[in-house]
Amino acid sequence: MRMQQLLIGCLALSTLLLQLCPTWAARILAVFPYDMHSQCMLLTPYLHALLQRGHHLTLIHAFTDCEIVKQLHSIHIKDRYDTVFEFNAEEVMSMSKWVEVNSTRNYFVKICINVLQNEEVQQLMRSNVSYDLMILEPSYTDALFGLAAHFNANLIGLATCGADWNMDTLVGNVASLTLEPLLPHGFMSGVTLLERFYNWILISEEWMMHKLIYLPSLQAVHEHFFGHLKQSFMEIRQSFSVILLNQHFSLFPARPNVPGLVEVGGMHVPKMLAPLSPELAQFIEEAPHGVIVMNLGMELQSKDLPAVTLRLIVDTFETLPQRIIWKFEGNARPNVSSRIYLAQWLPLQAILAHPNVRLLISHGGILSIIEAAHYGKPVLGLPLFFDQFRNVECMQAEGVAELLDINSMTRQEFEATLRQLLEQPQYHHNALQLSERIQDQPLHPLDTAVYWTEYVLRHKGARHMRISTSNMKFMDYYCMDNLLIIVGRLGVLVGLVAYVLYKSLWFLKSRSCSE
Repeated sequence: MRMQQLLIGCLALSTLLLQLCPTWAARILAVFPYDMHSQCMLLTPYLHALLQRGHHLTLIHAFTDCEIVKQLHSIHIKDRYDTVFEFNAEEVMSMSKWVEVNSTRNYFVKICINVLQNEEVQQLMRSNVSYDLMILEPSYTDALFGLAAHFNANLIGLATCGADWNMDTLVGNVASLTLEPLLPHGFMSGVTLLERFYNWILISEEWMMHKLIYLPSLQAVHEHFFGHLKQSFMEIRQSFSVILLNQHFSLFPARPNVPGLVEVGGMHVPKMLAPLSPELAQFIEEAPHGVIVMNLGMELQSKDLPAVTLRLIVDTFETLPQRIIWKFEGNARPNVSSRIYLAQWLPLQAILAHPNVRLLISHGGILSIIEAAHYGKPVLGLPLFFDQFRNVECMQAEGVAELLDINSMTRQEFEATLRQLLEQPQYHHNALQLSERIQDQPLHPLDTAVYWTEYVLRHKGARHMRISTSNMKFMDYYCMDNLLIIVGRLGVLVGLVAYVLYKSLWFLKSRSCSE
């Protein structure tokens, strides 16, 4: 009996190993055409895992500093059209949605042209080479989707900032359009009828701007470079086999996904962390009241804060009993006490994993928010633009975060909110519960991402997973036949009631005249 159990166990293990190991080394093209630090952090473990499994990768990228590019064949895209994003917090916050969409359109049109006019990319396109798979960031890169059809490659998306209604349309997911906007600023929770109606107006406006401003420009670029393809622009847009979403229902709102949308939020969180430096470990461990970490990401750096805001933050930190670890760039640093540790770069995940760290002050970037949730740390969010508001609000809904406006907050508000997060035990308790929930997954998110990537390879595009709306009739896509039936039934009912009322009034009028 034991021998039989051992043989069955060995067979099961062998089957599992065969499933986990790739059957061949695929040729994969990865296209990530703009320099985003969070995208580099998300992409690095994913591409590294594919490399370890024997696949041959070519990366088309615009990263100025990303370690993964040194480990594979890469084509660096030079910025020929001066697309460097000059960050101005007040300007972004005051933009109307029309201006914001127009600015985004201009930026990403230039990004796509930068790629397609690159001489090395042109040589690659003329080389008659083919790829088994193409992976790219699907947000605002529609003009580059044609590369997959040109190289006869199956198409996978890696969505750095998670899902929105446009991402749903790429895989035929006809979900409620009041759930996730393209540009979250001004979006409401959608609990009351009035809020849902407001969100519907907001996203209807987005849909109109997307159709009138954004897509025509990207389609023009596509037609210029990929006019030779048999597939149309709209058909290629719906040729995604899978889109990997950097989110998870344990933190972000649960959503009705189709098979082609796979949640892999947390794939950048390593299975094992490198140890802290002795200096930093000692600073954290010897803090009797714990440690607060402040990290504002890469777009808004602490050195660029207005002098008044910087003074407000420093003065508040000096009054708190906790020690502070602060990511502060540049050489011109504020004069602070030894209780405040300033550094150009921080191993943020290793710091957050330490049990003596009490709180994260963050800009609300999606990777930082996922890390805080994973390691069970409350958050004071200081969001400024795009998805940062949504990310912090998700943590706030879980009872583990508070949100302030960094442009208008007072010292009293900043200090009171910090003390609230530190002193009220429910924030810490809720953060630990959220951490347990987000880590309770059958596979590490990176393993999930690799599995579905190779699933597409094994099944030659996995067309059986696709829900394409490109060939659907207007009546079918919007269920107009059902709507016509409902309207017809209501119309008949209203008509009957109107007819009865008319006849009753006519009868009464005739009777009164006869009398």
